[in-house]
Amino acid sequence: MLAISTMWNALKQPDGAALFDELKDLGFEVIVLSRHLTLEQVEQLKPVLRDIGQIPPRAIQNFCPILPGTSQSEAEDDKILLSSLDNDERQEAIRRTVQTMELAVEMEVATVLLRLGEVDTYDRSYLMTDLYEYGEREFEAFSKKVTEATEWRKRKESKHRDAVLRSLDELNERALKMELCIAIENRPHYYQIPNFDEVGLFFDEFYGSPMRYWHNVGHAALQEKLGLCWSHEWLDTYSEHLIGVALHDLQALEPYHPPGSGDLEWDELFEQIPSDVVKVMEVLHGETEAVGQARELCESLMNMQDES
Repeated sequence: MLAISTMWNALKQPDGAALFDELKDLGFEVIVLSRHLTLEQVEQLKPVLRDIGQIPPRAIQNFCPILPGTSQSEAEDDKILLSSLDNDERQEAIRRTVQTMELAVEMEVATVLLRLGEVDTYDRSYLMTDLYEYGEREFEAFSKKVTEATEWRKRKESKHRDAVLRSLDELNERALKMELCIAIENRPHYYQIPNFDEVGLFFDEFYGSPMRYWHNVGHAALQEKLGLCWSHEWLDTYSEHLIGVALHDLQALEPYHPPGSGDLEWDELFEQIPSDVVKVMEVLHGETEAVGQARELCESLMNMQDES
């Protein structure tokens, strides 16, 4: 069954119950709780999701609800990081993640999606995006800019990676006791954690833990466009740990468009995605009609998976 993230209307519909009704009217019976929800929206959602026969949310993002003092429009920005070298900040990020995990238990959500943080380096994404937008993706200069940006990351990544390992050690222990899965997700930007190799490192470190991999199709495609990693390699390499897939399209370098409204080849993508994992539309853009069309596209491709 296809789910949808509350990302799509959390900022437009302040009432949690009405928010859920809007998503049901689009044909979705199952949701994922995004980090854009306020405490009030979450409290309004709780009685709706307790109704007999209602399927619990498939997953919840840290930090949900939004952090105190943070507006919904700032929810995509990571204010506190599990990768922070400041131990007080890192412990606060752990504490807030545990609060999200406790909410997951209360609302019978099986999986908590983790934002692991980033490497504290100057963002050199413009080195790649400028050349991409000028149509120079295939030239040697583009490759040199990718190398330049990633080399700057490497100079600082080990300390932040160690901080993430310490954070995951605590969170995996909590997840085991709470009978939850925690899922690490591929991110869109080169300086964010995990990059491709770090996913493997974390699973080697915590093999047998409740940790799983959550694949974001749009993030992988964006990394490929910017010369960082072939998008199919994430699924090819980490399918053993895969628990869910986030679905959204790209228009040039802009993510979170409804599937079928951008540049991605969805027939090919669904051939790579296992049929038995959770699938979630994670869209920010698109009017009601476009989102409905995207649902129909994804459901038709899912039906083809089931039949094959």
